[in-house]
Amino acid sequence: MSSGVSTTCATTRKRDDGLGYLAFLYTAPYFPFYSGHASIYVHNLEIAVNPSSFGIGFVMLAAAAAFIYFDEPLYIRIIAAVIFVFGAVLLYQTLSKSVSEEELPEGEDDASTEEEKPEIPAKQASAAAPPEQRSMPHPPETSSPNEIPPELYRFDAEELPHDDPRAEFDYLTNKLLQVLKEHVLAHTVGLFWINMDREQVIIGEFTTDTGNFTTARRLNLGSDLISRIALEGKPEVVSDISTASESDLVMYYDVGEGIKSFVGVPMYFNGEVIAVLAADSRAQDAFGLETVTSLGRFSSLINLLLGSYNQKFDLAADARLLHVLDSLQDGINSNHDAYGISTAAARAAGTIMDWDYIAVVLHSPERKSWVVVKSLAKAANLPYISEGVTVDMDGSVLRDVLDSSQGIIIDAPSPPAYRFHEKEAINSFGQLCVVPIVTSRAYYGLLIVEYRENHQYAAQDLAIMRRIAGQTAISLENARLNEHNRKNLLVDEATQTASRTLLLKRLQEEQERIKIKGESAVFFLVKLDGVEELEQKHGLHSIEEILFKIGSTLHEHINAFDIVGRFDATTFGVLLLYSSPEDAYLRGEKIRKMVSGNVMSQGGSSYSISISIAGCTVSQSSDTDHVLKLSQQALDRAVSDGGNCVKVV
Repeated sequence: MSSGVSTTCATTRKRDDGLGYLAFLYTAPYFPFYSGHASIYVHNLEIAVNPSSFGIGFVMLAAAAAFIYFDEPLYIRIIAAVIFVFGAVLLYQTLSKSVSEEELPEGEDDASTEEEKPEIPAKQASAAAPPEQRSMPHPPETSSPNEIPPELYRFDAEELPHDDPRAEFDYLTNKLLQVLKEHVLAHTVGLFWINMDREQVIIGEFTTDTGNFTTARRLNLGSDLISRIALEGKPEVVSDISTASESDLVMYYDVGEGIKSFVGVPMYFNGEVIAVLAADSRAQDAFGLETVTSLGRFSSLINLLLGSYNQKFDLAADARLLHVLDSLQDGINSNHDAYGISTAAARAAGTIMDWDYIAVVLHSPERKSWVVVKSLAKAANLPYISEGVTVDMDGSVLRDVLDSSQGIIIDAPSPPAYRFHEKEAINSFGQLCVVPIVTSRAYYGLLIVEYRENHQYAAQDLAIMRRIAGQTAISLENARLNEHNRKNLLVDEATQTASRTLLLKRLQEEQERIKIKGESAVFFLVKLDGVEELEQKHGLHSIEEILFKIGSTLHEHINAFDIVGRFDATTFGVLLLYSSPEDAYLRGEKIRKMVSGNVMSQGGSSYSISISIAGCTVSQSSDTDHVLKLSQQALDRAVSDGGNCVKVV
């Protein structure tokens, strides 16, 4: 009986042990798997593990120990197995959540932010929702932003030049070249303008690491790399430049710089090569096709700037030319004679043109010759032609311009050829820009601008000179017509007295008559006192009114056969025939008192005027020039004595 019971117990125990082991075998694989998985994440410091996972793991370890240690009762082992399985599931969820939070922190932040935002209607949300963006990896920070100096990234203090399109373009171009130099790791980067008409390379903006860059403004087109690119219109890449050929290929250094590599691309504008963008390096094989691409893109950007600059420059050039022409007209208005007009024209040309010498040559109808009226030299130690010199036009190189209404550009002549005459000594071998001063009626002269360097002038310079010469020609024509009218008029329109021409003619005639007949006369000069003060207080128009009043008073107090005429702007001439000095003095005093007694009225105010009278006797022994000289000296003494007096010598 006991044996059967024991057998039954043993069988039951074995069955129970088998069930327990089966339960443990079912959950046992989870323990090493999750234990290893947890240890990996705990060991990896970059992943934050939830602290509760350690407690769950401890409970699982205790359950496993209870399962193994207790054989009876069976329910303890079952409970331990259930706790172990539940802990394994909970540990898996905890670790999965920790890993997802570590890998997507920005998504959680966005989710929390969206939860805090107010609700948006569906239509508005669909319209306002931004497109999905992928998060980009962020590089690790090497230093705090507060430790970075502002001068490394803040350049907002720089300003563009104002009111000067050329300076603005040069400034922006220079900034681009600085960026290009750093981009291609070059020794020098430069922009070289090409002038095919003058066959020149004009040094533009550049940035370099050396102080040996050329100081010349222009270089001649030749066989160097810049010239080859300009002439062929194709880029050049040179990987190894020998020391012997450096000066021939790279011409923009004053001394050898040790350049080994070079790259350059042509820059086109309206289908023509206008510039070359080039870079060089002291290292061999420093540039390649990728560098050509970079230079091409930068040249395209400079082209865009150039288009904008051209529009601004055209407007600025037109405004500058208008300003020059306005200044020319102001100078002409204040100087109505040939010398004053020529001076204004020379100054206008010097304002807008590049020049070393300027000359204005006019044709003199009286002398039947060409005369240098105005001459300017920029450097005092390099004189030009003297004013007043007669030009030998028959053998001069300037004669060619007489057959051209558009003007010409010629090279400076070398002996025995000459500009003005054979004995001229002018130290210049550059270019002359010459335009005629001509109207449809007459040929008045030449406007000459000369530069001591060659290939300086082009068609646009002739156009500017023609504008100046055209306005000068009209002014000279008006001046000559006015002079002609003044010489031939018998009556001065403003004062209704005899003109200066008639006055001097009558004086000369009476002088000849007195020499024959032996009679006497007195010639007076009558001048208005304080002209400047009257003009300042009452205006220029009031002077004409005063002079008309004085002319009328003189007419009233002379005989019918006497002569009164306008001598100059503020002076009258009076010829008293058959008069002695004593009689002339008394008549002069009467005229002076009559004028001083007149009260002038203007704009509700009144003022008085006075005159100075002085002259000399016309006798058999005198001549016209002598009479005029003595009268002027007497008038000067009367004015210096305070005016308002009469003097007879």
